[in-house]
Amino acid sequence: MILPILAQIRTVARSGDTIRAWRMLSDAGLLQSDDVEALSLKGRLLKDRAARSDATERSALLAQAQAAYMQAAGVRPATYPLINAATLAFLNGCPDEASRLARAVLALLDNGNYEPETRYWLAATAAEAHLLLGDRTASQAALVRAMEAAPQAWEDHAATLRQFQQILARQGASTAIIDPLRPPPSLYFSGIIGLPENEDAAGRQIGEALDMIGPGAVFGALAAGADILIAELAAARGAALHIVLPTALEAFREASVARFGGRWPRRFDRLMEMAESIDAPQATRELSDAAVAKGSEIAMGLALRRAEAFATHAVALHVGRASDPYIASHRLWHGCGLPLRTVTLAQSTPPQGPPLRTASNKAILASVVPFAPGLQQSASGIHYVILDDPAAAMALGEAILRTSPGYGLALEYRTVLPTEPLDGEDGLALLLAPAAPAGSICMSWPDAAAMALHAPGYRFELAGDVITRQGDCPVGHYYPSPA
Repeated sequence: MILPILAQIRTVARSGDTIRAWRMLSDAGLLQSDDVEALSLKGRLLKDRAARSDATERSALLAQAQAAYMQAAGVRPATYPLINAATLAFLNGCPDEASRLARAVLALLDNGNYEPETRYWLAATAAEAHLLLGDRTASQAALVRAMEAAPQAWEDHAATLRQFQQILARQGASTAIIDPLRPPPSLYFSGIIGLPENEDAAGRQIGEALDMIGPGAVFGALAAGADILIAELAAARGAALHIVLPTALEAFREASVARFGGRWPRRFDRLMEMAESIDAPQATRELSDAAVAKGSEIAMGLALRRAEAFATHAVALHVGRASDPYIASHRLWHGCGLPLRTVTLAQSTPPQGPPLRTASNKAILASVVPFAPGLQQSASGIHYVILDDPAAAMALGEAILRTSPGYGLALEYRTVLPTEPLDGEDGLALLLAPAAPAGSICMSWPDAAAMALHAPGYRFELAGDVITRQGDCPVGHYYPSPA
């Protein structure tokens, strides 16, 4: 029975790891299968591969994907493969064939002789067929019906919106018919420590910014002050709360919340109970400037990943004083062309507490197989290199995998205090390297999300847990695209 195998492959495909999903389909011997579900999945993976290929290869992959969907549609009357075949024909420069198939889809929907499907997908399929036929009014009406039938099915909405965006781009049309239907954006937030006793003015300013952005989910830390106020106001507006701390929870609560006393610990604890997710690196016990920067980058990356998964966009919000220095992580955000809103408080108190300890963030790339002579250090039979720039580490890792695809590499993004020896021996990179699949770079999660800022071209996909002597470690894998 192949359904469990297809379900596993489909899960990997939905995560965005098309290359691994294709390998799994091939390893299962299903590339030549005439099973309808296998054919539809094959078509979907070929379509995803086409989206990441250059123009020369894209047309051939689109044609192969359409053929797989058409073979599936010929076996039984299902709307899913037929509408996908129509869209692929259109994207591959065959509008007449696309129109013929789109009319066949609408006829199938009208006569009711199709396999059972959800109300959402039936309406979304009709919307896509109308769009291919150039009837944007009917398309938008059907799409609204689809989303009203399943208002919280964000991932289904995202799949539809991405397909519509490709069609509209090919038509040279604006995205006006789908923009109002996009899920609410993801928000990364940060703020200062130090608010006046009366928070009313700050609350109004922050509330106005949140009302303008309208986030569906927010990502950030919870230091005493603006962080906590932002999180409270966002949660009150229905946003999902995702907490990303720069240190272990107990260390952060003591250094950034409890030491300021008053109402802050109670408010922090209440928000932690409300959070949908909490990420806090247990190995980082001391608060430092580098730890805060790394935590911000991870929170930003998670916000971007959520926005991508839901076919929406991400925004950053910083609440501070006019005299605040520019924040390094914001420079990374700007460098990716992402929007940053700043709220300058009309009232605030001077910065509180001693300055953060100075530290640095390093990238450690490790392998069980030696790197080039003279490039690496070694410890416990594992070879590793230490770099200042995660993007440079990723570029080096990819270059190694392209010349030696049998390698499995591990990457660690570590905060290092000046008093700590940096020999890599006790780090995650050396623990993960033996478990890294051949042809991949393995990195702990959610640290890997920070690569969305440092190296947007390198996408890690969540791949479960690796058991190490330090405990279970969630990881992501990066597989280079075929050259």
